[in-house]
Amino acid sequence: MDPARTSAQRDGVTLARRALGPAGARNRGGSASTAADPTSRRPAAYRCGVANTWIIGIDLRERSEGAACFAAWLQRQAPDATRLLALHAIEEGALDEHLQLAGLVRTRERLRLAVERALEQADVRAAFAGIEVVDGVDPVTALETALQAERARGLIVGRRTVGTGMQLVRLGRVARRLLRRLPAPTFVVPPDWQAGALGAGPIVVAVTPAEASIGAVKVAQALGAATRRPIEFIHVVPTSPIYAALSPPGGGHPDRDARQLAEVAALMRTWLAQQNASGQLTVRRGDEFDEILAVVAERAAPLLVCGSRQLSLSERAFGLSLSSELAARAPIPVLVVPSDASA
Repeated sequence: MDPARTSAQRDGVTLARRALGPAGARNRGGSASTAADPTSRRPAAYRCGVANTWIIGIDLRERSEGAACFAAWLQRQAPDATRLLALHAIEEGALDEHLQLAGLVRTRERLRLAVERALEQADVRAAFAGIEVVDGVDPVTALETALQAERARGLIVGRRTVGTGMQLVRLGRVARRLLRRLPAPTFVVPPDWQAGALGAGPIVVAVTPAEASIGAVKVAQALGAATRRPIEFIHVVPTSPIYAALSPPGGGHPDRDARQLAEVAALMRTWLAQQNASGQLTVRRGDEFDEILAVVAERAAPLLVCGSRQLSLSERAFGLSLSSELAARAPIPVLVVPSDASA
């Protein structure tokens, strides 16, 4: 058994028990985020399925507050067409002792009230059409079940670290596994995100002229229309460390580099036209991660959209994919989109 995981599970049980405490206290502890039970009762709006339903994974610790606040902002952009469902999962065995004393029905209800209080403390409860608590399930499996049952548009989850934190574990277990499986467009939101810090610029979309970016382009266009924000595409021509060492700042062949970037820009515009996409295009050379975040900062982007190549486990052994790295460290919400997603 993994001692680190055992310790994390023990901490989760302690936090969840705190969440079941007095009703007047703010409940920030809890079990792992999110889930859905297709057999449980739901608001009528969810039983029939809504095209723009977003499922928000709620972990009663602080890491979910940014996700809840961002979801509420998204709902305010199109209140008549967007529905939010908050989901909290109790992993199997997490509350066995409490369940023996209080019973499953009572425990579910008390956790539901804890989630409701957390949303009220964040001043976003009114944005949510429903709250559900389910038990005995793996959070990621529960989220995938919810997507199918609700015919939802996508997921919104929090991550572990704030801002551009450099901690070893930045995403958290649930967010990391969701991005690996990517069952639907998935927002990953910094835990300290606040609407007051929302950038006034365009939605930035990182693209390559390949299948991995097709879904991101489609979803970004629809998101831009819903939020009334322009779209700016960014494509980065990767520069190897060897190239960078041989071409220090102020050196190299600026005319040749400019011609190459112009050629790449022409190819990218042709590809975007084939996707029926409209928006400004920026092409840069350098490190993909650094250049994308530089554009995000320069444009005061409210959010970032990217596709995913969905690397295999063996490929991920050499490091996070670009989309996961952006989701883990970007200072703004990042929407990672599967290639086959539709607008």
